[in-house]
Parts: sequence; C-alpha cells; structure tokens
Amino acid sequence: MVPGSLDAEVVPLGVVASGRTGYVSVWSRSFSGVAALNLRSGAISPISRFADPGKDQADGAWGGKWLVWEETSSLQSLDNFTVYGWDAASGRVIRLGHSITGPHGTAWPSPWHAPAVNGSYAAWAQGYGPGGLVRISLADLRTGHVTVVAEGHLQAPFFAGDLLVWPASGRPGAETSLHAYSLSAHAPVRLPAVLRPVRGTDFVVSDGTRTAYLNAGLTELSYSPAPGSSARVMLKLPAGSEFSGLGLGAGLVTWSTTAATYAASTSTGSYVRVTPAYGFAVPGAGPDFLVSDAPARTTAGGRPVLPLHVVSLHSPPSPPPHSPPGCGV
Repeated sequence: MVPGSLDAEVVPLGVVASGRTGYVSVWSRSFSGVAALNLRSGAISPISRFADPGKDQADGAWGGKWLVWEETSSLQSLDNFTVYGWDAASGRVIRLGHSITGPHGTAWPSPWHAPAVNGSYAAWAQGYGPGGLVRISLADLRTGHVTVVAEGHLQAPFFAGDLLVWPASGRPGAETSLHAYSLSAHAPVRLPAVLRPVRGTDFVVSDGTRTAYLNAGLTELSYSPAPGSSARVMLKLPAGSEFSGLGLGAGLVTWSTTAATYAASTSTGSYVRVTPAYGFAVPGAGPDFLVSDAPARTTAGGRPVLPLHVVSLHSPPSPPPHSPPGCGV
C-alpha cells in the first residue's frame, strides 16, 4: 500500500522503471494537482497545481523522461482541455496544445483518453469540426513543435515502437481499422503484420515488439510476442462480462474487467488477481506497476478514496490450476 493513499484521492498516471516514484493526480489537504509521488514514503512533490481543485482533473502518461497530461476544468464536460508536458530532467512544464472551440463557443467533442508518450514524443486526439471530426496531434517534446498527422473520424492514438498508430473509419459509426505514421520517416507507413487484422477497437497496446488488444465486443483479449506473429486469443470472458482496460509493461500484460483487475507474465502465462473488485492497473517500463482499487470511502472533503498499491512481478506466480474467476481461457 502506498502511504497516504487512504487519506486522499490519488489517481495513478505512470510509474518509473525503478518502481520508486509514481506520477499522479492528487487531491489532498495540502496539495491538489499533478505531482510526483514517492511510493515508499508517500511524499508528494508538486509539478502543477490545479487552479480550481473542485473542478479540475487530469489524465496523463509517463514516457521515460516526460510526463504529459490533459487537464480539464469542468465536471460537466471533458471536451475543453489543455495539454501539458513536464520534463523530469529540468523540471520545466510546457503547454503543448488546447482543445478547439466551435462556432457556438463550446469545444468540439474529443475522444477522452490520456495522451500517448514515447521518449521525446507525445500524441493525442482532439475534435476540430462537426460530425465527430478528430485530428491526431504529434508533439516533439524537445522543441514543443506540434504537427497534425491525420484528420477524419479517428480515435485516440498509441505508440508501437517507432510508429504512431490510431483507429480510423470512413464515417461516424463505421468499423475502424488501424493506420500508422513513422516517427523516423515523418510519413505514413504500412502497418506491421500483427496490427493489420485489428478492427473496431481502440483498446490496443504495443511496445513495438509485443502487442495486445481487445476485440470490438470487449470480450476477447489477443496477444502477440512479435510484430510479425499473428496474435492469438489468450482470454475470453463469459456472457455478461466485458473488459474495461488493458495495459502492457515489462514482461507483463494487465487487464481489467467489470469484476476485477489481473496481471499476467508474458513469458510464463502465470496470472494474479490484483484488485478485490473492479479497479485498474498502470504498468511502466520496469517490473513494478501501480494498481488503483475501487473507491473505499470518501475523504472529509467528499473526494473518493482510491487505495493505491505497488505490485511487482519480479517473481511470477506459479501457473494457475484454473482460469481467473469470471474468465474463460
């Protein structure tokens, strides 16, 4: 258990490879905003303070050097947001972008998803027009320069090694397929074989080698150990259950269902249940990852308490004698 996570609302955004520091959105008596959190002592190091803790919230991701997040300032809509980046080496916070306002003074609807971060690059999706039009923005964090790499009926992007990838469809409501942009070539490129069959889902995670994704019905989880290898279904849920989250870390894949959150070793296939009920996991570049439990109670200020844990898969559990509860392999 992370000290202090039972006395404040703490939402994990990322974790460093050593497992010593996490990045969070936090609402505590002393500070509300985006912060670095010492996972052993519970000490908070502020990065960016919320102007209005009653309304402001942030969702983000850690990419090894940069923390990037989208910050909103309304409890009624997530479409009005600002994108920020924080350089862990210099401590500098930069403003990368903002949602686009339509003709009636409100922001165009955007897919709500944390920005994707990969080394010195970040990317996000934002609405720019009527009928669900969305653009993919790619930021070079070293310079702050932002490029629009795609427009249309798109969903939030993710990185797969050197590739920036996003789901796109020809019209609203049509099934999506994936498209890719090369960071090195600065141009659209052909997808690796493992991603070409993916249809109708924006739950896809990849490190450029390993890939995992959910099907359109959120009932099947597929995994591939290599970009040239077809993914196979590793887990099916029974009728009435569905997936709600997916993550990929060093030697592990995590998933959440409507019942609980699990983590599995990608080398042995062994799994462990990491929440007593629903919740979510945030993997990093090392063997340690963060797990947020379902709300336990509320603080004196009325904020939900989300118990935060550090889980390590240094020693994977023994192979299970049966499937995870509520799941079918």
